[in-house]
Amino acid sequence: MKTLKSNLILFIFLIGAIVVLPRCGANDPESSDSNILAGDTNIPLGEVGNTGYSVVEINGKYGRIDNAKITKNENGVVTVHASADISKIEGLKDIAEVVSSVYPVVADANGQINADFKFKITSEGIQDFNNIDGKPHTIVKYDCNVGDTYTLKLSNGQTIKRKVIAKSTKDDFQWGMLNIKTITIEQNSQAPGIKKYILKANHKFGLVFVQAIMEDGTSAGMYIYPTNY
Repeated sequence: MKTLKSNLILFIFLIGAIVVLPRCGANDPESSDSNILAGDTNIPLGEVGNTGYSVVEINGKYGRIDNAKITKNENGVVTVHASADISKIEGLKDIAEVVSSVYPVVADANGQINADFKFKITSEGIQDFNNIDGKPHTIVKYDCNVGDTYTLKLSNGQTIKRKVIAKSTKDDFQWGMLNIKTITIEQNSQAPGIKKYILKANHKFGLVFVQAIMEDGTSAGMYIYPTNY
């Protein structure tokens, strides 16, 4: 059950990130303005109607999801609607009951995902608002340096910390049929069974990969492919 919940939490965390991101603004570690995001909001990644798909990999099994669409853009703050039938996805089809018990607003007992997620997408980077307080939290700024951090303190006393741990200078990450450069961000986990999350973003394609590293050393991930960028 611990592994099922870990896989579930990964999936819910990822499903809202299927259509996101465009290019890092310099940011000092623990800077007080790390969650202020400027930049041009009129970019293809944030356009209403933009869609995307993802490929989930869990325990060596893969499943494709074609179900994310931007339905609203208000000065760069976009609403992403995600829907999926996870009961038909290999590696997730047996956890519908766990999904509905942990995230009843997001999924029902039959494994049907139907929810909205909020992000800010600009030419400088991306933020998400998908925390208990609905506060903006930077995922990445494209002009970032290794060591930059984006920290958010929540009303329940917990702190979510995202840290840039790598920024490649060559095309060394396989993404579909391409090899691309990536910025790698590490995020601490508040979920039992999950040690941390790894996110990878590219200046052209946006958020391209999210991974959960489990406490037992196993991992599960999702490759993300936007339609417009």
